[in-house]
Amino acid sequence: MKPLYLLDAYSLVYRSYFAFIRRPLRDSQGKNVSAIFGFFRSFLSFLQQYDPQYFGVILDSRTPTFRHERYAEYKGTRDKTPEDLTEQIPFIEEALEALGVPQLRRDGFEADDLIATLAERCRKEGRACYVISGDKDLLQLVAGNTRVLKPSDGSFEDLGRDEVYAAWGVYPEQIRDYLSLVGDSSDNIPGVKGIGAKGAVALLERYTTLDGIYENLGDVSSASQKKKLEEGRDSALLSRELVTLIQDVDLPTDAEDLRLNRLFAEKAFELFAERGMNSVIEQLRAVSAVGAARVAAGPKTTVLVPDLSPTKELQEPDRSGYKQVSSIDELQDWIGRARQAKVLAFDCETTGLEALVATPVGFSLCVAPGEACYIPLFGPDGVVLEEEPVREALRELLETDPVAVVGQNIKYDYQVMLRWGVRIKRIMFDTMLAAWLIDSGISQYGMDALAERFLGLRTLHYADVVPAGENGKPGPFHTTPLDLATSYAAEDADITLRLYEALSPLLAEARLESLMQDIEMPIVPILADMELRGIGLNGAVLKEYSVELTKSLGAIEAEIHRLAGHEFNIASTKQLQEVLFTERKLKPIKKTKTGYSTDTDVLQQLAAEDPVPEKVLRYRQLAKLKSTYVDTLPALVNPETGRLHTHFVQTGTATGRLSSKDPNLQNIPIRDEEGRRIRAAFVPDTGSVFVSADYSQIELVVLAHLSQDPGLLAAFRSGQDVHRSTASDLFGVALEEVSADQRRVAKTINFGVMYGMSAFRLAGELGIPRGRAAEFIDAYFAKYSGIRGFIDATVAEAEQLGVVRTMFGRQRLVRDINNRNKTVKAGAERIAVNTPIQGSAADIVKRAMVLVRDRLEREQLQTRMLLQVHDELILEAPEAEREAAEAVLREEMPRAAELSLPLRVNVESGYSWGDLH
Repeated sequence: MKPLYLLDAYSLVYRSYFAFIRRPLRDSQGKNVSAIFGFFRSFLSFLQQYDPQYFGVILDSRTPTFRHERYAEYKGTRDKTPEDLTEQIPFIEEALEALGVPQLRRDGFEADDLIATLAERCRKEGRACYVISGDKDLLQLVAGNTRVLKPSDGSFEDLGRDEVYAAWGVYPEQIRDYLSLVGDSSDNIPGVKGIGAKGAVALLERYTTLDGIYENLGDVSSASQKKKLEEGRDSALLSRELVTLIQDVDLPTDAEDLRLNRLFAEKAFELFAERGMNSVIEQLRAVSAVGAARVAAGPKTTVLVPDLSPTKELQEPDRSGYKQVSSIDELQDWIGRARQAKVLAFDCETTGLEALVATPVGFSLCVAPGEACYIPLFGPDGVVLEEEPVREALRELLETDPVAVVGQNIKYDYQVMLRWGVRIKRIMFDTMLAAWLIDSGISQYGMDALAERFLGLRTLHYADVVPAGENGKPGPFHTTPLDLATSYAAEDADITLRLYEALSPLLAEARLESLMQDIEMPIVPILADMELRGIGLNGAVLKEYSVELTKSLGAIEAEIHRLAGHEFNIASTKQLQEVLFTERKLKPIKKTKTGYSTDTDVLQQLAAEDPVPEKVLRYRQLAKLKSTYVDTLPALVNPETGRLHTHFVQTGTATGRLSSKDPNLQNIPIRDEEGRRIRAAFVPDTGSVFVSADYSQIELVVLAHLSQDPGLLAAFRSGQDVHRSTASDLFGVALEEVSADQRRVAKTINFGVMYGMSAFRLAGELGIPRGRAAEFIDAYFAKYSGIRGFIDATVAEAEQLGVVRTMFGRQRLVRDINNRNKTVKAGAERIAVNTPIQGSAADIVKRAMVLVRDRLEREQLQTRMLLQVHDELILEAPEAEREAAEAVLREEMPRAAELSLPLRVNVESGYSWGDLH
């Protein structure tokens, strides 16, 4: 049964109108067409991406609704709809009618009520329903096969139960009660005066519903909150009545009446031509000519990857082949089947998401699609299978005589098992990494999202099977009844194996197999070991620095107040705006929704005119260092290990660079004194040293290799300072006469060209006129014509293919490379040029990590890898192995790639991270 898609028309109309409120789009007669343009661009993009067979545009009533009768002030605070918006709505409805798109309106009812009614009918007949809207009221409908697609910058964010909770802190079934408490200013829903979002979430977390709150009002610990709730009871109940969507409106329409057979585009071309909307006409022509054309890069583009659009008609997987293992004999039978299979899908169920503290409560194996088992250690009634015999059986399967294992985010399972006493030796495939390699531009790589996207299957969700605890949230997994636990856990392994079988040919088709097997998979256990090992932190060093920073911040704050002539809250954007633009009469540079901007770029420009912005920048810099690192890092030290454990994310960037989180150690400043003071707190164990190596100007070396520019290659081969050499050419002076400022200009340009830096941006970076910046860029490309040729060729290839690649085959889809909007296209061109450079450098660093790890193991050294920070590797070595560790880095890292230039490595060692640079 095909899904039904329902578009909340006015939600998209208003969103489109206000998206251009500062610079409205106008036709040849000067009339505002922002809403028309935005609405149909989004509508046609939706058709391209989802190809719906059942689709309806749902419109609001032209007459007052029952809510106005119940509450006269309903929507009473809304400003009158702008006249130039009202004028556009008839055209939108006329164009939809010309296209043959079903529309639905019912006097006396809002669009939300019609949507709710149709969604309820879909639920009863087992049909999936997708609501396209940015209206939070409609989130209360999310359940089972009903989801919300929220328009977001040309795409649509798929919101299910878990996504609603992540965004709002409450589940969809609590949205109605949440709004009853906080109110909704846009609809003049009063709510309970004094109860904000945070308070509402906390109350619903404890009492689940609005009725639950009032039934247990005596238990509310806060006297003021209790009083607000008592006084606002009638208002809360009225608000709930107003926000509750009607699900039984008498409608003669059903899904079959909303069948979208085809678009009658020819009837609409004339309408859009009258408004001068050529880009809409072209998009409409593409949609109507080829059906649901899903290539987002544009009509000129041929993307060399398979169609990755989500499957629309989702099915439930067949779970009849899932079995619970109830004895060690049964476990041995499954292990025998696992050995006969070519690959084994493996998954852990644990006590938590943090691998450093989680312990297993069960395991799942899948030996063939649909044939999976769950091996429970614990269940609702306690121990199910004794740990030791299960551990020994799995150790034999995974470590002693290992089978090839596939997993979803298998780094987590590897870490959990390692801490449990079993090392997974043959990690062959990670479905999360495979999906990321195929398309690094999507936002979700979780198993549920991948199952929908690649398999067309809707999976069981954790919250659907695990009983809720006292706080209303799902409890620990072992409390789940074993039949449900088996369905959920075995499905995880089954879906993982199915994804492996679906993604493997896609990797081959996109020529990504080598990248997967030679680079990404080998670093999974390396990163896992690095995370588990952690790094030492001397909290006393940071405590002392925190005291210094507090004094420095106080001094800067006092100086800012002296310059301003009075005290004010420097962290308050509103108060800072008042000081800078009203009192000191500085010229505003850009405006935001909350007034004139005071962001870093703006303050840097204003600093040339007034001392206050410069001081504020310095204050912000130190305050951020103090809050983000100096005061925070000591609290993150694991009490059991006494070390700090960051998490490395392989799928965090589109270029292939690793990122770091919880905490992010890659963003600690490298070159300034403040960063050095923080890094000085990172220390090795007693009797050990840090040994560090980083590539010298690796991205420029890669650029020289890819462009084969004679001048840049010659500068590197001569051993000259490449930035000094560039400055010599740009300024026409001898190498020895290049000043520090000239070298700074050259360095900025050398690195800027890799990111498509414009004359405007260069002027801002260097503090020079834009014309002078343009002259620098022209002179640069005149000298390094090979780089210009490389950039032009890369952009041209991206325009033709819709994709760019690194030296090692990593691909990145460049979706907007043929966009007619010059600003959007320029951004896509920067991505196209930068990705082969930065991505190749990232691949080289990963290859180096594998080489270094292998060498350390071959020589049986105790030295271990701790951190990877962009182009740098940091090892912890026993003092006696210092020279051996330095030799490993010095000899192995240059071997990571064969380029036209040698890879030069800087090796250092010291007793803190701060000693290394």
